[in-house]
Amino acid sequence: MRDIKLVASNRWPSDVVCSSRAKTPAGRQPGETRQPWPPLMEYLLSLAGSPMFPTRPFLIRSIWLSSLGLSVARAAAGQCVTKPSSCRELITVRRHEGIVVYANRPLTAPSDTVTRAIVVLHGAGSSGRFEFRSVLASTFLSGNVANTLVVAPHFASNDGAACKDSIAVNELNWNCDVAAGDWRMGGRARNDSTLSSFDAVDAILLAIANRTLFPNLSSIVVAGHSAGGQLVTLYQAVNQIDEKLGVPTSYVVANASAYAYLDARRPTPVRSASSDGPPRFEFNPFVNASGCPNYARWPFGLDDRTGYAARLSASQLKENVARRPVTYLLGDADTVTASGGFFGSCAAMAQGGNRQARGMAFAQYASEFSPEHRHKVIIVDGCGHDARCIFTSDDALPALFPKVPR
Repeated sequence: MRDIKLVASNRWPSDVVCSSRAKTPAGRQPGETRQPWPPLMEYLLSLAGSPMFPTRPFLIRSIWLSSLGLSVARAAAGQCVTKPSSCRELITVRRHEGIVVYANRPLTAPSDTVTRAIVVLHGAGSSGRFEFRSVLASTFLSGNVANTLVVAPHFASNDGAACKDSIAVNELNWNCDVAAGDWRMGGRARNDSTLSSFDAVDAILLAIANRTLFPNLSSIVVAGHSAGGQLVTLYQAVNQIDEKLGVPTSYVVANASAYAYLDARRPTPVRSASSDGPPRFEFNPFVNASGCPNYARWPFGLDDRTGYAARLSASQLKENVARRPVTYLLGDADTVTASGGFFGSCAAMAQGGNRQARGMAFAQYASEFSPEHRHKVIIVDGCGHDARCIFTSDDALPALFPKVPR
């Protein structure tokens, strides 16, 4: 089976790359070798290449990913890799208040072996520990266990009704109600309205970019799936610390449900995906603007931004979108609208009928603002709305582990 990688730009039809599934794991530098597979994984991989199974099916991947624990533990001596509950710490956002994160290394202990960092944001109704384990698995698959710091914040929510997470002492408590502006939109903490989820991500990145702790860090990737992906795409546009970190930073948006458009235009399909290339969209003023007044309101557009998101002008946000690299990972089966967290309002439906269509359209749209074509979309073969399937796929590895200067 072959994967079609679609690079979103204003030259979409010519930017289609087809690559075989049998390829060298991405993120590995020339001359590097991967950690040896455990016997069970070697056996399952041999099955995956046999006529009995399609190439690298997700079912087989799921089974042999369960054997990663011992192998990762051997390859990552001194790291917290086996039990997420023991990998927790509180990162201070302001004063004594902070956010709990899962991390495979202490964020207060110096390490000169860390050259990469991945901050992964979980989806709605999920937990940071699940994305932590999935991305930790991807470090093994790419041969980057020893040099990668993985940090997965948990946006704990407890409103006494719909959300009932346990909140630790000094831990920020986030809204889980979309209508109230939850954390995926950069919403404010319930127990400190002066802090937003954007502030929390700022604090995490500033802690990671501390050269006293990680002097050889050369790449930061901020990734998220579903609601986490929505937070990433918004944060990419509004944050003011990217260029101050002193470390090349890129963003990975996986299966987000909606995006913040930068003007009044919305997509209209003009060509479906086919052997001739990816789908193509035109962007025109939204025809139902009067019947859907929220279509341009944050987080679907730039109107009515408040707090952190309102600190920059619309023109500044466009500049950020233009120069900051983003990869959109879209499951080829993420076309079901009944799955959890899907936005079905008229403001969201104006962006497309499902997550895949919305991601394809927005990637093309964002590329119009980026002369250097810093936005690209990859369709991940065999995955639906599933973070582990996406983040451990061969297709995701180049985005999670970009090439770094040696």
